[in-house]
Amino acid sequence: MSVVPMHPEATADPQTVRWVVPAGTLPVVGEIAEAPDELGEMLHSEDVVSIEVETQAVVIRLADGRSWSGAGARVRDALGAALRHPRRWRPVAVVTEDDVLRAALHDVLDGSLGDYIRSHGGEVTVVSAHDRRVEVRMAGTCTHCPAAGFTLHSRLESALRDRFPDLVELRATEEPGKAARRTWLTLRRRGACPPGEGAVTGRP
Repeated sequence: MSVVPMHPEATADPQTVRWVVPAGTLPVVGEIAEAPDELGEMLHSEDVVSIEVETQAVVIRLADGRSWSGAGARVRDALGAALRHPRRWRPVAVVTEDDVLRAALHDVLDGSLGDYIRSHGGEVTVVSAHDRRVEVRMAGTCTHCPAAGFTLHSRLESALRDRFPDLVELRATEEPGKAARRTWLTLRRRGACPPGEGAVTGRP
């Protein structure tokens, strides 16, 4: 298997680095119990406290007393080798395809798209996410913005499909007159959307 491209991103925790990888590199999400070869050995040693897989990243936390300046090269090499064996990664909990889909939603709405939609107001409530299909309900200040449908499908669907290529359908409905009942996603309104723009907000 060819080398999987990756690059590190710093986090607020100096012991934790987020290693960005292409979407779909690993078939699991969540906390990892077993990883291949040296990376797995590090997880069960005093070097690495935890490994968590996102749809586009592997988040690794070093033990207190360890530093990325000292251990970074070793972790990088071990991770690169482990990524070549995606079927040997074992999560702490059983992971279904629906779990991966929901994790992709988290990534989308916590990333740059989330920044965009929070800056414009409006609300989106996730009604369901299963069987490779997502249904959302639009509400809030931008419910009737003419561009809301464009925003939803050109940005949300595209970003979601990048992280979950097997997405079959993204459906959206509106609830006129009031905000939809909150389920997985919600953010407070920050004002009406500007003319010609629609927005959605939320976080699972």
